[in-house]
Parts: sequence; structure tokens; C-alpha cells
Amino acid sequence: MLVEPLYSAALFGLFAVDIFTTTGMRINEAMQIRPASDCLVRIQLLAPPEAKDQSPRIRYCLRLIPKGERTNTPHDYFIGDEQLRLMALVGKMLAEHYNLKSGEQLPAVQFNSFNHRSFRFKQKQPYLFQYNGRHLSADAITVCMRFILHGINFGTKEGKNVIVKPHLLRHVFATHAVQVLKIPVDIVGGWLKQKDIGVTEYYSAPTDSILAEHHDFLLTRFSAHIDVGKAVLRSPEELQQAYNDAEGKVGTLAQVEGGLCVSHGYCAAKFACIGCTGKVVDPQKRHQILHKKKWAQMQLEYTQKEGLYPEAQRMKQLIRDCDNEIAEMDIIEAYRRDGKRVAFIQSAHE
Repeated sequence: MLVEPLYSAALFGLFAVDIFTTTGMRINEAMQIRPASDCLVRIQLLAPPEAKDQSPRIRYCLRLIPKGERTNTPHDYFIGDEQLRLMALVGKMLAEHYNLKSGEQLPAVQFNSFNHRSFRFKQKQPYLFQYNGRHLSADAITVCMRFILHGINFGTKEGKNVIVKPHLLRHVFATHAVQVLKIPVDIVGGWLKQKDIGVTEYYSAPTDSILAEHHDFLLTRFSAHIDVGKAVLRSPEELQQAYNDAEGKVGTLAQVEGGLCVSHGYCAAKFACIGCTGKVVDPQKRHQILHKKKWAQMQLEYTQKEGLYPEAQRMKQLIRDCDNEIAEMDIIEAYRRDGKRVAFIQSAHE
């Protein structure tokens, strides 16, 4: 049994599941991911004025061309540290697979010819989803996902088995955002890069004023590596004012308790970051969650003593959210420890 293809399939599947569940992107958009400066963009932001640590904040996004985009204009899909780490692992695996030397780029391959959008990508590129000199098809990526999820059963409330596919994860992302987080459907449509308002009656085109309020349109002006502070100084006065209004307050411009915010522009949680699924939990910020939990416990005791029962219920929910995030941090740390374990395979004939 060849171990390398099994490991490669598992790693491709892990990255695919992670990227679909955190961005809601389509399979065609994921197939465009490549470790190149015009795709993986590093954004440098100023620290909030009141922050103790005034070092620049670094954010990353993937610039991909979504379905329905008639031009070759890429759109931003913000990612966190875990997605970057998995991208690096896939890149390292491919470097070993191709026996690349230090600093040597991945081979440029043709976009998979069986994909109905292949005509949009005629130039060969160092796509991340590739193996043996060929770009992986959508079906191959789906198979890798099923491989990594083997043994995990998913089902409906009626007891029917659910087959996990990339587009299903996209629906899960959207449904959770709308039904659980109560995010306006037009904003979710913007996150999903959804232009066909006939897909669902809930989607509607936002007005220019809503777009101006809920979207960090400033970020679409940037490329490769951007120092936001310098860019703002060179911008017209109205853009400088927009940045100053947004700085430290919304989405990817904000530091949040217990992790990294990857919600682009609009804060549906109204800055209640603990418990918000628009945040990527970071175990290194465990102390912030513990501090918040301790505060909530003190507030709970006070509100119960004063008979403020609605507020007491809110504190109980906050404590539960803190416990859930601490549990998530425990799982992430255990997952990372497992990733560092070295497996030894010994043949019975040795």
C-alpha cells in the first residue's frame, strides 16, 4: 500500500473541508487557490489607537473569481491563521511530491479541462489542488473530503444519511448565517458572492448606501502587500474618513476577544464576539475568554441578587458561550498535537 497518496488525499480533504466551512466559497473558486502574490494577499493594518500593542495587524485574503463574474475581477475571501497553516502543509507536501528545491515554485498546470469554467483559466498556474502534474477535478476534491470524513456519520432529523459535498457545506454556511446568526440575507449574499437573486426569495440586491455601510470597500483597492496606513494617507478625504470610522470597529479591521474576526465589513453579532461563528477561535487568546467568563460569573451573581432575571439569562448564555469556546480551544490544541505526531509503519515480514 502506498502511504504518500493516502496522506496527500487526507491533507487535500482536510484543507477543502476547512475552507468550505469557513468561507462558503464554491468548488470552482477553491480550485483557483494558488500560492501566488495575486491570489494570497497579505494586508497590513494599523493597530487600534487604544491598543497596548501598537505593532501592525496582519490579515490575509484569497482573491478569486466567483461564478457569475463576467470580467476577470477577483473578489476577496478572508481567511485566518488555520487556513494559512493548512495551505502551508499542502504546499510542503507538494514540494516533497515534486522533489522541489528550496525556494522553487510549484509546477504550473492547466486548469482541469472537465470543469465547465475551464475556458476562463487558459493560462497554466501553480494551483494548490494539484497532484502528479495535473489539476484536481471537483470530483477528486470531493472524494478527498469523503476520505478524511470517513467514519463520521451525518444525517437529517428524519434519519436519512447526508452525503457531504462542497456545495452542501456552502448551504450549511449560508443557512447558519441567516437562520442562527440572523445576518441580513443581502449581506450573506455578498459574502457568498451570490449575484443570482432568483436562487432564493430571501436574497435581494443591497442599495449603494448599504454597501457603503457594510462593506470595507477600501480593501478592494489593495494588492499583494498593502500598508493600509500609507494607502489611507494617499486617499481622498472621504475615504480617509471611511477608514477612520471603521478602524477598530468592524470586521477584519477589528481585534476581537478570543480569536480573529473574518467577517468582512458587517458585524451581525453587534460586537458580541464571544459565541460568534464569524470568529476563528485562537487558543493563544484563552486568557481573554477566561477573563470574560470570570466577569460574567460576577455579573450573574449581581443580577440574580438584584432580581434582574433577563440580564441574568444573558450572563448565563455568555458563560455557556465562553465554555464552548474554551472547549473548541482544547480541541484545536489536541488536533495540533496530533498533527506533530510521527507515525511508524512496520511490516509484519520485517
